[in-house]
Amino acid sequence: MPSKSSKQSTVRDDDRVMVFIDGSNLYHVLTQGCGRHDLQFDKFALKLANGRKLQRIYYYNIRQESDSNPNMGVEQQKFLASMYDTPYVEVRLGIWKQRGDVMIEKGVDVMLATDLVTNAYNDHYDTAIVVSGDSDFYPALQAVKDVGKHVEVAAFDMNLSAESSRTADVVVKFTKTFFTGLWMTRAQARSRSAASSRPEVTDEAASPNGEDKGATKAATARRSSTRRTSAAGTKIRKTTTPRARKPAASKSEEAGATPAGEETKTSSGSSMRRTPTRRRVGGAGSTPANGNGTGNGRSAPKPPPLRKSSSTTEEAPKETSDAEPVGSPTRRRNWRGRLGLSSDEE
Repeated sequence: MPSKSSKQSTVRDDDRVMVFIDGSNLYHVLTQGCGRHDLQFDKFALKLANGRKLQRIYYYNIRQESDSNPNMGVEQQKFLASMYDTPYVEVRLGIWKQRGDVMIEKGVDVMLATDLVTNAYNDHYDTAIVVSGDSDFYPALQAVKDVGKHVEVAAFDMNLSAESSRTADVVVKFTKTFFTGLWMTRAQARSRSAASSRPEVTDEAASPNGEDKGATKAATARRSSTRRTSAAGTKIRKTTTPRARKPAASKSEEAGATPAGEETKTSSGSSMRRTPTRRRVGGAGSTPANGNGTGNGRSAPKPPPLRKSSSTTEEAPKETSDAEPVGSPTRRRNWRGRLGLSSDEE
């Protein structure tokens, strides 16, 4: 009976293949066997599929965080960013527990075994390729075989367990030459670093159309500030709305409300001396327009009183109109005397 390691798979082009990768296990064996771990997982999975139809790649690991080595999380973030950009790759992240100086994985093996069995029962693949030699997976491998699916195990010989080797239908043993042409180039490494440095868009900022609302809001604010700045440098003439002209108040009313020469209080509390209003005497505007002594809402000015001449300074004799009747000689003499006529002229 040939050994498991010497079995060769019968490749059928119509087979549907899913690849399940234990990321932590592969990372350590690549570091030990090849001295590097910058693998192109899409090319790696296609080589394992060997011409068959590759349905999907599942990658399992934990999010590494360390207080003593902050760079550990940064490097893993770059690696995970490249995994997210790889077509047909699903990343599954478990949790970890600190046991002294050792970091223990939790949930990774269970997630891999669950996806392996679930996809088999849902008939999502014909052949499952498990990239791990861990013996913890052999019960899940047997359950997949019981459904009628094929199981292949790919691992380095140094970490291939006997249980996984006996349970698998086909065993693919890795060597250093197997990964030739599967490593990242320098340009791809730079692209991966650039992808990891891109700012993340939060779920609250992203709209249903995929637009970053935060970036859109910042761009709108910048455009608004630019418009305000340009508007501040341009003098804009403001057009005022014409106001209805109020009828002029009567000068007499204003004079009666606040006598000329009195001090009035303003809204700010300071006192202001009121200047008396000058009236215009004469001219066309002084003639009454409505026949009742007013024109244009203004009262007609009163003429100044006549001066008394020196000839009239002496008090005229008091008339005795009540004593003498009209036409009497006494009255005639009084009027003649006022007119400067002699009393002899009749």
